[in-house]
Amino acid sequence: MKEATYEDKRLWENIFASKEYHQKEKVTTEGNDGEDEFDAKMLDAVAGKTVLDVGCGDGRFTIKIAEHAKNVMGLDFSEKAISQAQTNLEKSGRTNVKFRLADALNLPFVDETFDVLLSRRGPLTDSMRTLSEAHRVLKKGGQLMEITIGERDKLNLKQIFGRGQLYGVKGKVADEKKRMLEKVGFKVIEIKDYMAFEIFETIEDLTIRLRSTPIIPDFNARRDRRYLDRIKDACMTPKGIKTETHRVTIIASK
Repeated sequence: MKEATYEDKRLWENIFASKEYHQKEKVTTEGNDGEDEFDAKMLDAVAGKTVLDVGCGDGRFTIKIAEHAKNVMGLDFSEKAISQAQTNLEKSGRTNVKFRLADALNLPFVDETFDVLLSRRGPLTDSMRTLSEAHRVLKKGGQLMEITIGERDKLNLKQIFGRGQLYGVKGKVADEKKRMLEKVGFKVIEIKDYMAFEIFETIEDLTIRLRSTPIIPDFNARRDRRYLDRIKDACMTPKGIKTETHRVTIIASK
């Protein structure tokens, strides 16, 4: 798993600045993708706790967490994300949330600060360095909880593009995460794979998703038009464009 780079930061600054990030594509999910199930577990785990949300993005879920937690810190390395999070916080009126611009590779907190560390498709378990930092700032007996992308996510689209997030990765993400967690010193409580399908109503709806996520990191609708045309031919069903969703959920303790 690679560490964050300047290019990653530039990618996310562009995503958070894009108009597509604030648009809602027309998409339905078939099957259990683990998202709602894991969010419920997270909300239960943070009750009355001091929480760090690593890779908080625009902070909307962080603010939701604060309805249950004692105190919450949201952290992201994107200036635009933190700016949006501050705006959302002001609208919410909550007083037990703070947001901070920082990198998961160097968490700006003293040892054993937090009861729970959370990450929803963020960088918490990206590398041995981010995991070591997570282990350092987590209290003894505290929990790490993450939902992340699996190796089969959007695989049919990536095969058409010939590139993409985790495309060509060897082995299973779940197995690699378990190995890394244990090497750092975490006790793995649960790692689960969830496979489902997303169906985008039109190619325009899929384009919104591709522009607002790192599925295809250097996606450009004009330059990649030939791939979008192939997707329409290969992946269109009577309900829309069908593609795999693969999530991996992680619960570990210190």
